[in-house]
Amino acid sequence: MLLNNKLILAGISLESAALAVLNQDISVPLQLFGYVSLHAAASLIVAYLALLFLPSQYRQPKLAVIGLFFLFAFLVPFLTIITIIAIIITTRYFSKPVIYYPFIKIGLPQFTLGSAGIRHTLGEAAIQTRLNTPGLSTEVRMKALLTANIMSPRYSIPMLKALLGDEADDLRLLAYGMLDNREKTLNALIHDLLKKLSTCNSPDLKHLYQKQLTELYWAFVYEQLAEGDMRTYMLNQSEKYALSALEIKEDGDLWVLLAQILVKQEKALAAEAAFKHAQRLGIPATRISPYLAELAFLKQNYPQVRKYLSELQQDNQIRPIANIVKFWQGART
Repeated sequence: MLLNNKLILAGISLESAALAVLNQDISVPLQLFGYVSLHAAASLIVAYLALLFLPSQYRQPKLAVIGLFFLFAFLVPFLTIITIIAIIITTRYFSKPVIYYPFIKIGLPQFTLGSAGIRHTLGEAAIQTRLNTPGLSTEVRMKALLTANIMSPRYSIPMLKALLGDEADDLRLLAYGMLDNREKTLNALIHDLLKKLSTCNSPDLKHLYQKQLTELYWAFVYEQLAEGDMRTYMLNQSEKYALSALEIKEDGDLWVLLAQILVKQEKALAAEAAFKHAQRLGIPATRISPYLAELAFLKQNYPQVRKYLSELQQDNQIRPIANIVKFWQGART
């Protein structure tokens, strides 16, 4: 308070001195210089006093506030006191408090099925129902689509392809982007393996690279990414690298994969021989029998279907296969 009183007296004294200079019998330039200097000092004191009486939230930025009041006091000297008093009264008693929330950087939340509004217990059918129901909001269908994207490509890609003709632009574009990204990923992996294979001299590494190429080309067919001539090409390439890898080293798993490729190429006899060869190499019957039963069904050899399915252990079956086994065990010729 004592400092404020001193500043008030200093301001009044400087302003009075500035006015007194104008009555001195000296040259006009000196009068003007003296008046401007003293009036500027008085205006600076007035601006600082105004800052002290303002509420704390209105004092920042400090230099800008002082500069504003200084210019006002310097350029409009006769209205300064009344105006500054009005500003101080308004800010202290008639304004709402200003709450400052600084910007902060936060990380993106981790995506979970719960955040998508779909419980993890819901499966392919529940997600597909949401995607195929145009009456639902785009937001709900978009969340279902994001959930489908974390499923196995074997199940999600047919859903994505079905959305390519959807009326909702957002869904259609997102589905196309997901499909394109999957194709680019597989193609990039194939390109990288082909480069490694071309410079490889180790038989073990050649076998590994050719097996991986077989799996990648097969993925285009298995995931239903390739259709028509492209599907035929992928099957041929997959068969080619599978046979090349098997020439280097026997591999039961690769024989199973080759047999599946032959099934897709409608080479039933060669596929059956490949499955049985894989079984002789130690692949358990629980993996082979469903495929052999499928081949027997295609040949309409129904007793053979029942024979192969009877070799499966019911305790180790997934639900779809268990239902098929149950049906055939209860069927009659």
